[in-house]
Amino acid sequence: MTIHEGIYYLDTSALVKRYVEEPGTKIIDGVFDDAYKGVKTISFSYWNLGEAVVVFDKYERIIGVDAKRLLRDMLREIKTLAKLHRIIMIGIDPLILRRSINVALKHHIYIADALQIISARESKSTLFITADKQLAHISEIEGLNILLLPTPK
Repeated sequence: MTIHEGIYYLDTSALVKRYVEEPGTKIIDGVFDDAYKGVKTISFSYWNLGEAVVVFDKYERIIGVDAKRLLRDMLREIKTLAKLHRIIMIGIDPLILRRSINVALKHHIYIADALQIISARESKSTLFITADKQLAHISEIEGLNILLLPTPK
């Protein structure tokens, strides 16, 4: 096993499934279980935290979940995984932003999606997990291994 094996990058659509029950939640729960067992490492960008909060807020208005509680749960879990050395958080620095801009212009996608691709590369992820079909397709073109999760109907 090389040092880079077993790093699973979660985009926001995948991360949210850990805290809101929807199709794909069991898969993400399994990824987190593997991280707690020391078998896998989870990675995502700090950008995902901001996006997840917006999604939690939307779900609070639509289905009545407690967005603040979901945020607290997510932050608590990140802290625990950090203590276990089972999470890689990718920051947004000028180099990552420049690379993201290049991918966004190349594929005509949102900068947030391009940031996910570049962040996955930066973490040396072995698997990119998303529920976004277009992002999965472009990520595959960009050389990432993909797991496409189901989406809510």
